[in-house]
Amino acid sequence: MPRYWLCILTPENYKVVKEKLIWGVTDRHKKKLLQVKKGDRLVMYVIREKKIKGIFEATSDPYIDKEEIFKGGIYPNRVRLKPIRLSEEGIDILKLLPKLDVFKRKDSKWVGTIMGKAMIELPEKDYKTIEQSLQ
Repeated sequence: MPRYWLCILTPENYKVVKEKLIWGVTDRHKKKLLQVKKGDRLVMYVIREKKIKGIFEATSDPYIDKEEIFKGGIYPNRVRLKPIRLSEEGIDILKLLPKLDVFKRKDSKWVGTIMGKAMIELPEKDYKTIEQSLQ
């Protein structure tokens, strides 16, 4: 049974994820990434744009690689990905908030759920809502 993850990243690093098909986090977030297994789905939320722009499947277990491919840091704790569904336009997360259980707050404080995090686990229901919206 796959698990579902909301991954928080910058527009610059989303480009890297799309090109290299790799997701990475700092050592601070390593414990969370170590929970990711092959077959899990990673939903990419691009900050500043406030949009969900893609869904990827993990094709590897977590590994360490210190090659500098990301902007703003090494992010050595990584998994390989394959694209499942991508959208150039993306979905405005504010439009999805009322439908997503992971965000307890539906007002401007919703961002507290992801503040300081690289990734959070999504309930399957939320994942399905996002997947259906990202057509």
